[in-house]
Amino acid sequence: MSIHPISENAFNELIEVLERFIKLNHKFKLELKGVLFETTYNKRVRILSAKSQQDMAWFMLVGLSREIRIHKETFEENTVWFWFAKDFIYTTPGFFSREPSESTVEVLEDSKVVLISYENWTIMKNTFPEMEILTEKIRAEYDKMRSLHADDIKNLSTDERYLKLEKTLDILFGRTQLRFIAEYLGMSPDTLGKLRKKYSGRR
Repeated sequence: MSIHPISENAFNELIEVLERFIKLNHKFKLELKGVLFETTYNKRVRILSAKSQQDMAWFMLVGLSREIRIHKETFEENTVWFWFAKDFIYTTPGFFSREPSESTVEVLEDSKVVLISYENWTIMKNTFPEMEILTEKIRAEYDKMRSLHADDIKNLSTDERYLKLEKTLDILFGRTQLRFIAEYLGMSPDTLGKLRKKYSGRR
């Protein structure tokens, strides 16, 4: 794995996503570009382990990864989230709170990412007020998505969960294990397989 300064194409792709949250001025962009790096990870690499401190936050350019929670008593792994291209990868608690992460992050296919260190993120936050505004907007959106997903697992039937996330599932099937997808949906692999068969021919 080699780390190098962010490329022009990768930076433009990141800025396009960031400016969905707030408009960024030229000086901010110039300083931000100077603290961003780019790297690739191979399939199955775990870029963050539970109980360790997350010193980097990532932006996925290409690839797929999952968040794993480990049961405190049984030590069984459970997939609780997926990150796709144009997603920001961080755990809570973790990067922002400086607390040990409760999750493991595993790359599921060869991936290309942009990364920023906590030190450089802090420098940007202390220099540019918009960095904190931007960060809070991103966190709020991701917190909302995670909360809605938790509510869906609790309140929706397995059929309803499947149909609500059908477009996401179409992206996941064939790229990762059925078991991981089933864990994310809060159902058994057998149930997911039956639902996939049930609804596959209707479109």
